[in-house]
Amino acid sequence: MRPEYVLLGLLMRRGMHGYDLYHQYQSQLGRVWRMSQSQMYAILKRLEAQGLVSGLVEEDSRGPSRRHFAVTEMGQERFSRWLLEPSDCSSRVMRLEFISRLFFASMKGKKTLELVITEQIAASYRELGNHERIYEGLDASEVFNRLALDLRVRQLKAMLEWLNALVAQLPHAE
Repeated sequence: MRPEYVLLGLLMRRGMHGYDLYHQYQSQLGRVWRMSQSQMYAILKRLEAQGLVSGLVEEDSRGPSRRHFAVTEMGQERFSRWLLEPSDCSSRVMRLEFISRLFFASMKGKKTLELVITEQIAASYRELGNHERIYEGLDASEVFNRLALDLRVRQLKAMLEWLNALVAQLPHAE
């Protein structure tokens, strides 16, 4: 669950300067993730060191030079893999990472969006089944283990209800 993929996804749409990237992030996903401008630049530096982003300095006679960032081929491949893999089924990861996946999948079209949602539904059902099996195997004396698993099962059921409602909300026409 890292905001690196959010920056890669925004840069996949088009290369841009850090200032523009931060404003795109704020307007598109600023209510999902919390990231300061200095954190964003630190992440961009890390992405550049990993070869996922390239940053080119552009001189400007009217003001200070600026770095223009673009996603490399390796960054595109990494982002594409991330986009299609299901998120961990924790509430926090779903609220941050999965919502971000939905945002970027929606830009690729209905088929990608449906795939991302159906893969997440399948992963959530697997997780629910695992937790229900563990719960069934617990002794009644394990009160707090049972409470924790009961909460987790209820969270997963609520997430599945929400995911299935998402499927129903998708437009039927391409």
